[in-house]
Amino acid sequence: MERGSADDLAEAQAAIDWRADLPREDGSAVPDITLLHAQALVARARSDDDAFRDVAARYLAMAESLGFEGHIAWALAMADGMS
Repeated sequence: MERGSADDLAEAQAAIDWRADLPREDGSAVPDITLLHAQALVARARSDDDAFRDVAARYLAMAESLGFEGHIAWALAMADGMS
């Protein structure tokens, strides 16, 4: 995403917003954690440091609370990039 144009980032954000608005019936956390990951990537690509820090922190907290090891690793890698 970092190499994407403003139009690419707008399209990615529109896809995230569309997915976030879909109803949830099964109670699964997978859509939510995936959306947080995507939101963090878009915020970083836009150089929106405040939004990136906020979403990346929420992403890490959710990953840890769910015990999703792959997402924890990705979130920690994001945190390392914030330093």
